[in-house]
Amino acid sequence: MVATNNIIQNMLHRDGPKVRRSFDIITRTHVAECSALLGDTVGMMMLHLPKIDDDGYKATVSRLLNTAVNTYLASIETARHGFRRQYGVLARTLIELIATVIVIGTDPDALERFHAGGLPSTKCVGWAKAVLEPIGMYYGMLSSQFAHIGPVHAILESPKTYSRDDEALKFIIATMRSNIWLLYLATELSYHDELSECRYWKAIGRGVAYNPDKKERAWMNSFLINPYEDEQL
Repeated sequence: MVATNNIIQNMLHRDGPKVRRSFDIITRTHVAECSALLGDTVGMMMLHLPKIDDDGYKATVSRLLNTAVNTYLASIETARHGFRRQYGVLARTLIELIATVIVIGTDPDALERFHAGGLPSTKCVGWAKAVLEPIGMYYGMLSSQFAHIGPVHAILESPKTYSRDDEALKFIIATMRSNIWLLYLATELSYHDELSECRYWKAIGRGVAYNPDKKERAWMNSFLINPYEDEQL
């Protein structure tokens, strides 16, 4: 092994384009489907985003959701450059943002605590489980396997081109899809009272409950894939 003084240049201009091209070829269909759902998600946020000086609920969560969108895009771009484990770190941050939005939307005191700097985002994940139970287990996995330093971080890894049998890419594709779905859920919950029809959150009394219809559940079954079923790549 030889260390040179142009490692960054080689990554950006020699090796990087090869890695990105391999990612783009394999994930093209998945990226297009995720992008369509991302467009629907951003569309719900747009009304309140310009209110940059408004600390009210809708404006605040719009900005948080915008940060979540940027984090989601950054995670994909990170994976696209071949940084497989670093993708998981950003995915964990995304889940933390989603959990924070859910807590602010369901806890009457959370918004004030958030603006006072007293709403710990890591604890929001535990609280958000009452609304979306799987979020806790998923966040725990991302923490232990990607964010918290442990034996897996001592594995020798470097950016390299992707192949269809790449186990890391299978995980990335599956979570790229589930992450945008979770972001859509949190966004729809935040603006359910402004939407003419909700896909997931149905009105019950003065609140809402997660209750997608059969058509939506069928769509979910096709969109949320098993990362280890090769035919879905």
